[in-house]
Amino acid sequence: MTTPKHISDRVTWAIEFAWTITVDKIVNKEIKVNKEASLQMHYSTILKTVLDLIKFSPTDRLEIELETTVKVGEKPYIIDILLTYTDGIVTEKHSIELKCYKTISSSGGKRGAGDIFMHSVYLDLYYSELYLGNKFADKATCLILTDYENFIYPKSKKTKNWTYDISQGHSFSCGHFTTSIGGKKVDFSLTKTYKFDWKKNGEYWTTLLRPE
Repeated sequence: MTTPKHISDRVTWAIEFAWTITVDKIVNKEIKVNKEASLQMHYSTILKTVLDLIKFSPTDRLEIELETTVKVGEKPYIIDILLTYTDGIVTEKHSIELKCYKTISSSGGKRGAGDIFMHSVYLDLYYSELYLGNKFADKATCLILTDYENFIYPKSKKTKNWTYDISQGHSFSCGHFTTSIGGKKVDFSLTKTYKFDWKKNGEYWTTLLRPE
């Protein structure tokens, strides 16, 4: 295996490699995650190590920042992970959003609110497009982890939450979303193309999405 030469490609490679390592460690119970906060902590630690390893030149600079607040108009948004990198010539930023849904909560009970999770996945896509459109990032990645197979292979899609379809192979280009979830008003649009390509590892399913 060889790492890409261009720093932007190297960072993209690092994001995917660190994600693979993180998921492998979760599957093999080397690390434990209960929700997004713990996933973000473990993933960012592994990602930082990989980023240090792909610094090949004295002019290379790669920085990682968690929970970065940005404003669009007067509304604040929080980027889960923001990478800033330069090779001394080109400087870019790459935003990363993470989502985690486990069927058993940290308290030991069954977790519900699957509809809210599905909606939140689409919101992360919307936020990623927002960061790109407002020049807070040059590239964006969304990483999703779940052990709930019904998201991937649902028995039925008759309920309204499947407006926010995240099942295996689902793809779409653009869309205006107004279906309310959890009693909250919803109104946002996506302008890019996406496809859900889930991979199984142990009891978990993962997918990686980027605005195309």
